[in-house]
Amino acid sequence: MKQYNAIDLSLLWARLISIVDEAGTALQRTAFSSVTRESADFAVVLLDTKGQSLAQSSVSVPSFLGVLPFLVKALLKDYFPEKSWQEGDVVITNDPWLCAGHKPDIGIVTPIFFEKKLVGFIGCIAHSPDIGGTLWGANAKDYYEEGLYIPPMKLYDAGQKNEPLFSIIRNNVRAADQTVGDILAQVAANDQGIKSLHRMMAENKLTEIDHLGKQIIDASEKSMRAAIKAAPEGTYHAEYHGDGGGKSEPVLLKCAVTIKNDSIHVDYTGTSAAHSLAINAVLNYVFAYTAYPIKCIFSPDVPNNEGSFRPISIHAPEGSLLNAQKPSPLGARNVTGNILYGPVMKALSQAVPDKVQADCGSAVWVMVLSGKKENGKEYVEYLFLAGGYGGRKGLAGEHTLCYPTNVANVPIEVFENDAPVLVTCKSHIKGSGGNGKYKGGMGQRFAYKNIGKTPIHISNVTEKINNKAYGLFGGKEGKSGKIYIVTALGKRRHTPIKGHDKLYSGEELVMELPGGGGYGSP
Repeated sequence: MKQYNAIDLSLLWARLISIVDEAGTALQRTAFSSVTRESADFAVVLLDTKGQSLAQSSVSVPSFLGVLPFLVKALLKDYFPEKSWQEGDVVITNDPWLCAGHKPDIGIVTPIFFEKKLVGFIGCIAHSPDIGGTLWGANAKDYYEEGLYIPPMKLYDAGQKNEPLFSIIRNNVRAADQTVGDILAQVAANDQGIKSLHRMMAENKLTEIDHLGKQIIDASEKSMRAAIKAAPEGTYHAEYHGDGGGKSEPVLLKCAVTIKNDSIHVDYTGTSAAHSLAINAVLNYVFAYTAYPIKCIFSPDVPNNEGSFRPISIHAPEGSLLNAQKPSPLGARNVTGNILYGPVMKALSQAVPDKVQADCGSAVWVMVLSGKKENGKEYVEYLFLAGGYGGRKGLAGEHTLCYPTNVANVPIEVFENDAPVLVTCKSHIKGSGGNGKYKGGMGQRFAYKNIGKTPIHISNVTEKINNKAYGLFGGKEGKSGKIYIVTALGKRRHTPIKGHDKLYSGEELVMELPGGGGYGSP
């Protein structure tokens, strides 16, 4: 087998990344929902014949790190053996324990054949605008309330569309045109990636990509292990407090990060048990949001693939908040995943103080709106809002920047066009970032009013209402957040920090997002 030199390997590696980026662009530009089209809540991954990731699209949310390899390996082992795949097959599932931790994240996997030989797989995961059940959020009492479950099954069988499955999906979701349209966009994205890979293979006279993939994976693993090995060995502990359901049911995250030789192990023993709200996370999702901050610290410039994550392992007790089992509700698991970097960064600040950052005004706040327009058409709209970024050595925190997720802002014009709302405020909150040698970034104030005639069903998922972003090395805490509704008569009323509510005609929802923590003594 050919051994690629450094230049050829670099060029082919870059080409693979461009292929998944092109597929990601196809998904984003053909998607029907704003959550995919505007916020880019998706990832596209190219994998070898064993389900190992070779390249992941540059526009990807961290929650999907390592998830598609986990899914494809499970499909090969338990559902569709390697020899059973045919050209034109497309497999779909939203199994939270195989995919990305909750039912709205739909995985689509397509085999890649070249000259009638299976050479790999391409998969994408995207957040569906709706999956039925109770409106997305933290409100479901158990897993079964959270909508339609799609076990691993063929959406297309050798090119033939599975019409009954499409019918089941269409008849179990809100805004069916958006949901089904996004699924078809995922299928199209995979097709685009396959066509581009075929061109690359023909141009470079390749008959398979497993050997190229092995060199790419080995190079990434070598880089990550070398960076970890340079850090001091030891076990470093941290605790982190999350809002959970509020003062009545907060959550505690405990972690022990062990650096040994060229590997890292993170143990979450002592973390809170599974929560009554739908903020519980499954193990593959927890791995993704644990591995991401570690990669940011030790190997930020190497593109994501299988090798980047081989030196990292995690443990979370079964039945805990971070290793939830059925029938624990999972819908808003993002709010838990989004704060895992907090204890990981705090623990690693004891080992590599120059490489970590102070706490951010996260997790990203998510608002979901659902209802009918005056023309009778259903809508489901998502808003992702960011607080302030934490300060780090040499740099103050950016204002209103998401971390660790990187979902994009929905433009106000799109939001107002897709739902009967008027945005009344979007501004920085001065003084909300923690003071420090490198200050924390400011949070934002965002408000919108229901200008329609009927109530809008809303789902709030917020964090750091009852807690604040910590500072590091003498840096100060950021300001906590607030959420409330102003009635048509101008009075404030309560709305849950995590849960469902109705925004009545003329009412205004006001969100004040937290600021980031400061780094270093002011």
